[in-house]
Amino acid sequence: MNSKNIWESAKSLLVAFNYENEEQLKDFRKSLDSMLNSSNVDRLIIVVNVPKEVDKNTLPPHFLIYYNSPLDFNFWSKLKDVQLETELQRAYDIMIWFGHTEAKIFPYVKDAAVKRKIIVNEQDASFDLQLNAGSEVPSEMLDFVIKTLKKISTNE
Repeated sequence: MNSKNIWESAKSLLVAFNYENEEQLKDFRKSLDSMLNSSNVDRLIIVVNVPKEVDKNTLPPHFLIYYNSPLDFNFWSKLKDVQLETELQRAYDIMIWFGHTEAKIFPYVKDAAVKRKIIVNEQDASFDLQLNAGSEVPSEMLDFVIKTLKKISTNE
């Protein structure tokens, strides 16, 4: 049986984090790019939770990023973005959620078909692994997560 670590065995990744400002978003994107360049991940989506005060149309577009705001839900809390809903119905090897889970999209992401659900800098019993990165800096959080996942063996 071939023994690999969780990070090396991941082919698909779902990342979700809460938008704070343009600088944080830029740092996340840059850190994610460098992290993924040296990975086996070939399918990725990124869900960025944007407060309703922020006009998501002013944020830099990217084909892998879905900006999600409380305004993207109807009166019955149904997601209006059909494309994002379709992406969340696909299966993923790993989901990494950064920060608090109060976003309206959380139930959709939480119920996605994911082998390993990881939350960073927060606690939630619905996740397989809860990590405390000891930092809010995107590059440091991502680096911590990858180093941790490389230490956990999987027999698949």
